[in-house]
Amino acid sequence: MKPETLVKKIIEAMETNSPTLITYNGKKVHITQKIIDKYKHCKVRDDIDLERIDENLTKKGGFLPFLPLIFAGLAAAGATAGGAAGIAKAVNDKKAEAAANAEARRHNLAMEREA
Repeated sequence: MKPETLVKKIIEAMETNSPTLITYNGKKVHITQKIIDKYKHCKVRDDIDLERIDENLTKKGGFLPFLPLIFAGLAAAGATAGGAAGIAKAVNDKKAEAAANAEARRHNLAMEREA
């Protein structure tokens, strides 16, 4: 499609104030309400730059490339929390065992005194 036809479609979308979809250089370009609001106040319609619109609408990156990193971080946090819970359990078990041993020793000494 020729650039002149594309500009006419953009101008038509601005005049009717309705978003539309245009194919430009093999890419589908959505003329959204945001773009319409941006360009509808231009004094001269020649100010519409298709390359700039195309650059602004082309997504680069996004959320999906970061998903593996997020899941890896969650797994590492879970492993750290599991390790910390294991250490806390070991410390509490050692304290409980020491208290039980002290009670058993006291009981044994008391029994020996009676005998």
